[in-house]
Amino acid sequence: MQLKVKKHELRLLLQCIPILTFATLASLGSLLPSVVQFSAAVILVGQVVFIFGTKGIKKNIGLLWIPLMIFFYVRNNPNIKFYSLTYIQVLLLFVCCILFSASGGFNDRCWMIKMVSSWRYLYFIYIAFTIYMFLDSSAINFVCNLFPDAASTILNQYHNAGIPGLTKHYSTNGMLLAVGTMIFGSYALTEKRHSDYLLFLISVAALLLSGKRAHTVFGLTALYLCYFAYNSNTKKSRLVKGIGVLLGALTVFAVASFCVPALATVVFRFIDTAETGDMSVGRVDVWLKAFSMFEKHSLVGIGWGQYVNQGGWFWNIHNIYIQLLVETGIIGFIIYCGWFLFHLVRTWSMYSKMRVNPEDYTNIDYCLMNFSLAMQIFFILYGFTGNPLYDREMFVPYFIACAISVNYANNDDGSELE
Repeated sequence: MQLKVKKHELRLLLQCIPILTFATLASLGSLLPSVVQFSAAVILVGQVVFIFGTKGIKKNIGLLWIPLMIFFYVRNNPNIKFYSLTYIQVLLLFVCCILFSASGGFNDRCWMIKMVSSWRYLYFIYIAFTIYMFLDSSAINFVCNLFPDAASTILNQYHNAGIPGLTKHYSTNGMLLAVGTMIFGSYALTEKRHSDYLLFLISVAALLLSGKRAHTVFGLTALYLCYFAYNSNTKKSRLVKGIGVLLGALTVFAVASFCVPALATVVFRFIDTAETGDMSVGRVDVWLKAFSMFEKHSLVGIGWGQYVNQGGWFWNIHNIYIQLLVETGIIGFIIYCGWFLFHLVRTWSMYSKMRVNPEDYTNIDYCLMNFSLAMQIFFILYGFTGNPLYDREMFVPYFIACAISVNYANNDDGSELE
């Protein structure tokens, strides 16, 4: 039997490959030659150039904050080294994600459907392997052999009830699981098929098993808020339904964690940190040190990524808002946070209006908008304790979520991002 692939389907898949690669490859990217990832970044550049060539630059980049966002990312950034393919790829990826998002992606919406549907399969790999690692302890040896340079970290996290899955760090795994959970949650909420409910529950179980507190709490909170937006057409009853859903979820969690105590790892971690007297796990000290740097460079900051180089912590600040203040100053902070809030408010408003006349849209429309809203809410909430703007596993799906919202706004009311 000959396998036939439609040209349209193949074109869509090729369009999505660069973004699919950068969003889901995570630690596995270290196993590939840098030239492969660089090639994917170049293809993404070509796609962005094509989009702006067909839509017109002035219409899609009317807002001054878009070039300013890029300016503050490039300015005094020690991570940009023009003699290194790896660092140039990072630059191209971040800039292209902003431009792709601002344009709303390709003209039609088929790319969005293909993107999110393909993500389901790719993120489920991490979900399934996380559960497998919990069930079979020998899986940790496979991961250690896969990433020998991070073997000690992987083993330490695993022995402390943190599951790194197919990554070098359980935080990276938590990001992937959280995004996957929001995708499966969006399908479950809008398609309402038994298979979607099952996949959503499996993804939640994997997220709980990962042991990541912020990813679990903020991810599920984002989906819960989306539930209210989805039920905008039944405002009188959605509060009662929302309380029922919450109580039901808590009941299911209590029963499940009684049967499988590891599902309550997140709760145990909250209790443990509360007993130490430092719920922030040292983050407050890092934030206070960051503010001392901000006082000296308050207007335009010290430069993107310079916090570590100038005597800061060994890693990012674990709060993108404080880090934006330190590295881009008040001006950069306003520009980036303006982007976050503008897209979140417009997406919530648009999604709620779509639900007032549900017959005008399909389930897949609601699914895409639900993911867009959930991803943006999660990104903003996680930004208070993590580094979503600095980790490609987070900023790539975030900017794609914004692109989905922009695409619907442009096609529904005829306006552009201006």
